[in-house]
Amino acid sequence: APAGLRFLAVGGAPVSRRLLRRAGACGVPVYEGYGLSECASVVAVNGPGQQRIGSVGKLLPHIRLEFADDGEILVAGAVFDGYLGDHLEARERFVATGDLGYLDSDGYLYITGRKKHMFVTSFGRNVAPEWIERELTLHPAIAQAAVFGERRPWNTAVVMPTGTPTVNTSAATLSAIAETNKLLPDYARVARWIVADEPFSVANGQLTSTGRIRRETVWEHYGTRIEQLYLASPKELSA
Repeated sequence: APAGLRFLAVGGAPVSRRLLRRAGACGVPVYEGYGLSECASVVAVNGPGQQRIGSVGKLLPHIRLEFADDGEILVAGAVFDGYLGDHLEARERFVATGDLGYLDSDGYLYITGRKKHMFVTSFGRNVAPEWIERELTLHPAIAQAAVFGERRPWNTAVVMPTGTPTVNTSAATLSAIAETNKLLPDYARVARWIVADEPFSVANGQLTSTGRIRRETVWEHYGTRIEQLYLASPKELSA
């Protein structure tokens, strides 16, 4: 890394823990943060001597944070007056971010997913798919994943293995999902999956320009195959 490089902030989408650790090992001072335009940009950020990989850091001093009953992050402190055409007197004191998350005991903020993407299983458990997807893609054998499970007793996923799919990568994917499931509560585990035909990308419409999964588009392409997974038993993982 250049000798004068002291601080690089990244955000806008979840950053792989592996990537952050690789950057640190190379001497690149990369720190993950979180913010919104409505909150004058930065809300929380990691920094030298105050970094917890996996979190988006500690709140800036002027920020006040609350959580709605469903876990949505609400932010106050240097927030905007309102959108063009709004009646300012109707503006809420706290900005509803649309993001789900929590603070740990040391004050580090974690983002678990988007409220609009949350699904409810047939057992009534709320699940943020980004959380499961992030855990899956932390494994070196899985490059991309999209998780589904709305009104279902167990979850399914479309996964893109790392490298060219072969018999060996299929076995590696099986092992990766099994290992990831051990880290998740039962309601968040992936019981069955299919291998993606090609990587999710902007070109095929399955990723946004900022690298987020377009779930509706992924479902349009794989939905019929995903539905077929629910006709089989979830007891045995299968590719």
